[in-house]
Amino acid sequence: MAKPRFFLREPSAKNPTLIFLIYKLPTGKNFKYSTGESIHPDQWDNAAQRAKTNLRGNKAQLETNKAVNLQLERYHIKLTEILTGLQAAKETPTIEFLRSEMDKEFLKDTHPRRVADEKPTLLKWIDNWIGNVKFTRETPPKPINPRTLLKYKTTLKILQEFSKEKRRGRLDFDGINMDFYFDFTEYLQKTRNLAQNTVGKNVTVLKLFLREAVDAGVTTNTIHENRKFAVPTEDVEHVFLTEKELDLICELDLNNKPALDRVRDLFMIGCYTALRFSDFSNIKPENIITTSSGGRALKINTRKTSHTVVIPIHPRVEAILAKYENNLPRSISNQKTNVYLKVIGEMAGIKTMVEVSKTIGGKRVQTTIPKFKLITTHTARRTGATNMYLAGVPSLAIMKITGHKTESVFMKYICIDAEQNANLMMQQDFFKPKLRIV
Repeated sequence: MAKPRFFLREPSAKNPTLIFLIYKLPTGKNFKYSTGESIHPDQWDNAAQRAKTNLRGNKAQLETNKAVNLQLERYHIKLTEILTGLQAAKETPTIEFLRSEMDKEFLKDTHPRRVADEKPTLLKWIDNWIGNVKFTRETPPKPINPRTLLKYKTTLKILQEFSKEKRRGRLDFDGINMDFYFDFTEYLQKTRNLAQNTVGKNVTVLKLFLREAVDAGVTTNTIHENRKFAVPTEDVEHVFLTEKELDLICELDLNNKPALDRVRDLFMIGCYTALRFSDFSNIKPENIITTSSGGRALKINTRKTSHTVVIPIHPRVEAILAKYENNLPRSISNQKTNVYLKVIGEMAGIKTMVEVSKTIGGKRVQTTIPKFKLITTHTARRTGATNMYLAGVPSLAIMKITGHKTESVFMKYICIDAEQNANLMMQQDFFKPKLRIV
């Protein structure tokens, strides 16, 4: 009796690909069955026909691979059990019989990849996928963040409401075409009155759903890969705080307002490290190191990208660390922090009027508001990167901290206007008068 084997759907893929179970029947035909499990080809041991487990220094990937192998073993054991039973009864296996018996065992599961064989509707499949997805599609995969799941659920809810209002409750994979795309984006803009970038976020999540469905074999519709099925985006006003404005915030007397004082201190660390909120709000004593040159630095394994960054400790950050004896206070939620930051900004007198222009409901809207109302936790990251750049720190050195891959993308992140750029250029020898020898 031939042995069941496993193989990758796309061995040369650059992203995780499905794992199939295959068994060669006595007739010479192959029985193929999707396990519903996906893995990046780099993590696949072709000889062992299992996910790699000889990994060092990557505990998360190892646990993921072990979980995949446990599932594969279930499929292997079940198919072997069916084949042994047929052999004992002296019956010849057929593709139809094997699929039927395997379905009895695995279609009772709610794994989104296996439910694909039941050809569910688009919205039901998405709902099921969200309920079962546990890891990101990155390499290596990481556990899904609760906020990411909430984002998925929000887009699903919008799709459900769009289906009721615009499609009489009927929306399936075959109905995803360019007409749908234009109707859906118009619905987001005009009916739901969403900003352009929020429209883009929902389209991005929808495209993710559709890619997953194709990968799971639920549909062959790939219209979402069409360049016209684009993600709407626009540049909006992002502010940064100048050194003078940072001075105003630092000099505020918040002794009688301990909650604001703690928020201010954590925010200042973000402004002088260019770290994300999730990183600067979770600095521990063990993150403080002494480099080979004898200087003090922060060594952080960033939560979003899992990249390790080492950042010199600015004197202001040093003072804050000393204030708390290197044990920074616990942060409050991102949302509540944003509320407090606006209060702090107003108290510090950061009231320069800023013109904000963005598309809402399909219409370009321009408003002028005081700068403090635009301060958020992410302002710290832009502030840190921009002030480092203005101080002459090389772009590539800052990119080592921010994680930007290309300088062109990094420059879009830097908040400097034309006059500030001109001032920087004036410091270059090209624009300085040349001495003449008489």
